[in-house]
Amino acid sequence: MPVSQTPSGAGPAISSRPPEGIWRVARSPAVLNFAEIGAEDATLPHAGNRFDVPGGGVLYCATDLAGCCAETLARFRPTPAMHRAMAEEDASFMMVGGVPADWRHRRLKARITTEGALPFLNIEAPQTREWLQRELADALASFDVSDLDVSVVRGGNRLITRTIARWAYDQTDATGNPLYSGIRYLSRLGTYECWAVFDGTAITEVNRSTIELSDPALQEVQRSFSLRVF
Repeated sequence: MPVSQTPSGAGPAISSRPPEGIWRVARSPAVLNFAEIGAEDATLPHAGNRFDVPGGGVLYCATDLAGCCAETLARFRPTPAMHRAMAEEDASFMMVGGVPADWRHRRLKARITTEGALPFLNIEAPQTREWLQRELADALASFDVSDLDVSVVRGGNRLITRTIARWAYDQTDATGNPLYSGIRYLSRLGTYECWAVFDGTAITEVNRSTIELSDPALQEVQRSFSLRVF
């Protein structure tokens, strides 16, 4: 993964660029639709997606297909209470962690490229978070954030992460041109490398196809999450 200093004018944050191809899993036919958050949801800490930008669009992708599968299947994971119930009851009469076939049938996997894109703000770099603590001092203080560490940027309060996204989205150089094409971050579900791609970034679709039960990425996530996809 290429890493560099942020272009002159944005400060000493760390930026990255996606690999040649990244993955996206989403409902068909709107596979490449950018997510947009409404004004009301943007005021709620648990609504929308982590790096949504009010008034803008974000396309959520991952370096590996397994990362996309993990992000979209997370809601099906059995809870601790479900696991306990399985241990206490006859598991043969329970379907815990079952994912209906409709999940696959309504989605496609797509591989895209972002050739020519601007750098992506690397929120995982400690130097970036240290810089943001100064740049966003007032906003972070209002959220009672004393240390912008990984527990915060991967945490559940999306008002904080959307504030970071808004800052990155609005950064421009001396001539008014955007400085970032998005944000590089890690999934809270594992070490999956993810990319929040801002609208205005040129993307090219390489291919798209259905999600098959035999797909190694899907099988990996099934095992990891104790799921059974139909």
